Amino acid sequence: MEGDRLFGLVEEYAAFGDHRTGSDADHATTGWLVQQFADRGLTVEVDAYGFDRWQAHGDVTIDDEPVEHLALHGEWEGPVPEGPVLATGYSVGFGGEQSFEAVAGAAQSSGYTSAVLATEHPHGSLVGVNRAPGEETGFPIVLVPAREAGRLDGAEGSRIRVDLTAEIGPGTTANVVAANGVVGRPLLLTTPMTGWFGCAGERGTGLAVLLDLVERLADRPLMVLATSGHEFLYDGVKRWVGDRRLDATAIVHVGAAAASEAPEGIGRRALAPTRVAFCGGSTAATVVGEALAPGAWSFVPEPEPDAWLGEGEVWSELDLPVLSVTGAGPWFHTPEDTPSNSTSPESLVVCAAALGEAVEAFDTAARG
Repeated sequence: MEGDRLFGLVEEYAAFGDHRTGSDADHATTGWLVQQFADRGLTVEVDAYGFDRWQAHGDVTIDDEPVEHLALHGEWEGPVPEGPVLATGYSVGFGGEQSFEAVAGAAQSSGYTSAVLATEHPHGSLVGVNRAPGEETGFPIVLVPAREAGRLDGAEGSRIRVDLTAEIGPGTTANVVAANGVVGRPLLLTTPMTGWFGCAGERGTGLAVLLDLVERLADRPLMVLATSGHEFLYDGVKRWVGDRRLDATAIVHVGAAAASEAPEGIGRRALAPTRVAFCGGSTAATVVGEALAPGAWSFVPEPEPDAWLGEGEVWSELDLPVLSVTGAGPWFHTPEDTPSNSTSPESLVVCAAALGEAVEAFDTAARG
């Protein structure tokens, strides 16, 4: 695909809004992707499932001024009790799963009824944090942008109000499965669909590159899978894998930040260096690594079992060759992860071409 077409796909995806599992944006994305697959001649199945959807509503204020916030998913039910609020900073790295037990325990033992945490970020952003179902603390914790840290430091607990109510209700989401009908054992191409915010660099670039792979590899047997539930530690892919026995030659996981950019010098951007490609179980690892080089991924052949990231953790547990590209950009898991901030037509073309060449070699080797 040409760069403008790839970038247009990222823009379309991001325009749906915050891509949280079970949201209107999630449902709209599912319909959009079904059409994208159908337009490329694939037979499509929507594998819907229900889940308990947790949502928090209300406001967080400092001196009666509203503060941008994201309630830590699943931590409590009902209204947040009135009382003193613990206000502090919190380092979330690149938005991966973090343990909040220490924060909750210290806050409760000191008499606080909730905690407001300013998420550390080099540009002052609010950073979403993935949560594993079943690891909730039961204590209300709310994330706010790093730029609010100064106001939190200068505010006594009584000047911070957490007027939020959380509830659990029935939710629905879906994995989308497609096949191109070419005879033979298929290569599985897969990518996640959901995330905390607009996710242009995190998810949109991967979807665009995945669709480019579908077109490029149209003469090979393909199964294509887009999964939900990423924010809940890959719940969608875990459900899908748990429900069936996968019969494929190999797995290509197009994960986070497939073509995300980062600043390089003054007024310039380049492909983010915080991106990595893992290749396991393949006799073509050397060729795959060489093909990926223009895409600026760090290359890890035969990674240790605990090295895989994202949904790649799940795919690596299957007895199949796996190629997984993933990583992060500077706006990863933030509201500022927009198309114009996070990628460009030029980077998308480079990454799609590099991954396409790598996947051809990877699949050919898997077929013997």
